[in-house]
Formats: sequence, C-alpha cells, structure tokens
Amino acid sequence: MAYNKKIEIQSFTEAQDDIGNDTPEWTTLLRPWAEITTAKSQEYYAAAQVNSEKDYVFKIRYSRIIAGKLSSELRILYNDRYYDIKHIDDVNEQHRQIVIRAEVRNEGVR
Repeated sequence: MAYNKKIEIQSFTEAQDDIGNDTPEWTTLLRPWAEITTAKSQEYYAAAQVNSEKDYVFKIRYSRIIAGKLSSELRILYNDRYYDIKHIDDVNEQHRQIVIRAEVRNEGVR
C-alpha cells in the first residue's frame, strides 16, 4: 500500500457565535496519509448499478477517531476539493485499514 497523499477528514459540528446563535462549521478530526484511487470496483457498482467519474476510494490506516462516526457527518478535503463520504469500511473488522468511498462535492459548495 502506498499511503502517499495527505488528506483531511473533517466533521460537521455546530458552534455558537458571540451572541449564542448556532453556526455550522467543519472541523478537522484527522490528517492521515492515504492511498487514493478512482472507484472502479465492479462488485460495488454492479450492486448499486452506478458508474460515476466523481467517485473515489480513500484507503487509510485504521483510526478509532473515525471508525465510530457516521459517514453523513464527515467529509474529506484533498487538493482544495471536498469529497462527500458515502461509505466507511473497517476492512474485515481487523482494525488495520479503513476504506472510504467518497464523491466529489459539487463545485462552489463548501
């Protein structure tokens, strides 16, 4: 495995501003090294019957910080682009590697 790309995994939280209003913000949970590929896994897409050029697979070393998180609460920042996380998989529940399937977020959406 070539974990040679630095990514940021961010979590959606709500903070409070000076007057007590809830304001949404993204905070960085983890900055792991990752292996990044385009999602071409036939078994994954055969089941979903989807083929998107915007889908990517991020492989990172296992981390308890994100293992228990819901994918809808997280996103990835890599090369100034945001990726919406669709699925998080602790491979064979061995706690060695996490495979994250993500999709490029629409341009202009933060």
